[in-house]
Amino acid sequence: MPENIKWDAVFQSIVDTWLPLFGVIIAVIVIAVVVHIIKKKHKK
Repeated sequence: MPENIKWDAVFQSIVDTWLPLFGVIIAVIVIAVVVHIIKKKHKK
């Protein structure tokens, strides 16, 4: 493995790939939690 890898570029490509994916996952979790809370409130 060459030592002259531009880690900034590697890190940037990882961020560009994973950040949107994490954003989607977090959004889905938040929506699921909100829906769950709303359903609990409606049952009472």
